[in-house]
Amino acid sequence: MKTPANLEPRWTWHFQTLLALREKLVCARDAHRSDAATPVQTEGADPIDRASDLAERNVIMAELGVEEAELAAIDAALQRLRDGTYGICVLTGQPIAAARLRALPWTPYAIEAAGRREQAAGLAHGARK
Repeated sequence: MKTPANLEPRWTWHFQTLLALREKLVCARDAHRSDAATPVQTEGADPIDRASDLAERNVIMAELGVEEAELAAIDAALQRLRDGTYGICVLTGQPIAAARLRALPWTPYAIEAAGRREQAAGLAHGARK
């Protein structure tokens, strides 16, 4: 992917890091997709082997879900870089701390907003119990 012409120089590291992370995730996702497409052998298989294969398939499917979510977050961050809105919290409109962007270059949230979201999610999850 070509560096956007309007990319601020301060975001160059972030752009390159996001691209490298994206490439690794795409490779991992593609490998997991290939593994998931391989049929689980059920005929003549020992029940323990079959259960093990199904458990492994479940792990692969869970990893695929995580990879897809991470890819979506990275693609969204790359889009914010192209749009010129990278580094601005999507909830508060405030700048995201440089240290946070170094640690989580795909994050759309300032630390305070992320904390509020996690707290709200915890409360919502607790209400469902």
